[in-house]
Amino acid sequence: MKKCLLHLSALLLMFHAVAQDIHFSQYNAAPMLLNPALAGMNDCDYRVHANFRVQWPTVSAGNTYRTFAGGADMAIGKVTKYNSFAGLGLSFFSDQAGDLNFNSNRVDLSFAYHFMLNKKGTMQFSAGIQGGLNIRSINPSKATFDSQYDPSTGLVDPNGTKETFDRTRIIFGDAGLGMLYSAMVKSNTNLYLGFSLNHLNQPKISFYPNGQNSNTAGNDRVYLKATIHGGAATPVGNRLTIMPNFLVLVQGNAYEFNVGCNFKTLLGTPSTSKTFLHLGAQYRGLFDAMILNARIDVSGFSCGLSYDINISKLLPASNSVGAPEVMLMYQGCARKKPRPGHCPVMF
Repeated sequence: MKKCLLHLSALLLMFHAVAQDIHFSQYNAAPMLLNPALAGMNDCDYRVHANFRVQWPTVSAGNTYRTFAGGADMAIGKVTKYNSFAGLGLSFFSDQAGDLNFNSNRVDLSFAYHFMLNKKGTMQFSAGIQGGLNIRSINPSKATFDSQYDPSTGLVDPNGTKETFDRTRIIFGDAGLGMLYSAMVKSNTNLYLGFSLNHLNQPKISFYPNGQNSNTAGNDRVYLKATIHGGAATPVGNRLTIMPNFLVLVQGNAYEFNVGCNFKTLLGTPSTSKTFLHLGAQYRGLFDAMILNARIDVSGFSCGLSYDINISKLLPASNSVGAPEVMLMYQGCARKKPRPGHCPVMF
């Protein structure tokens, strides 16, 4: 029974992977993967980050689902807190899924412009565009097909008839755009709300480009993805900041939402310390996972760890093993004196 659950889980995950892009639980720590309008929007001049995630190690007999991402972006023309400025960023991800070593690799170039909406520099609207190059590949030699099974014994004949693919690698271009509104309001509360669209050109992704194995195979495309995200940061005293946040993803027939809250605490003397501890939790629906996360910030360096606790129907197949995720980030200044300006506090 357990083996049947494992195969069923893998099949469900395959369909899920086709319908929905990869994404991180610490989604604000992968800014340009979330929204190209975030390019160049950081605490000073530049930012570099890396993200690593492992999931479903018990489902695919050691062929775990692994995702690695990273990127760098910088502000351009950010002289005072009153003037508008641009942002430029380069990001990538590499994802491996399942027994067939289904690999998805992508590189994106993002450009954004941040318009200051008032003279105090406390309100801004950002717009961004993104262009990307994708490479997807599979390893058919590791596949097992129906024609290889003996119906009387259930055993697999390794020399049985296998399907053939027109190609095992796909290369295609992609495009996206995004917008973000952010403002500092009463009591130093920061608010932000963002929206982005990915796969505007809905590129073809079939390994059967001529469709000879299926009436529709040659027309398989990446679904358009819509993302809505937002949150707030409200100081409570001079040490604690409460940071509620949410994320909604819609792609084809698949959808997901995250809702949670982080608590940011200053460690050390308020007048001199630059060290912060973040603790929080998220719920990913519907009945998918509870996510616990922690992060430490020290003088521009950030290190975060999250863990997905599976509460879905796949719990028996996963043996209650969740998904750990690690992020590293550094935000720095090209000049000795930090450039002023409003930047939304997102995580």
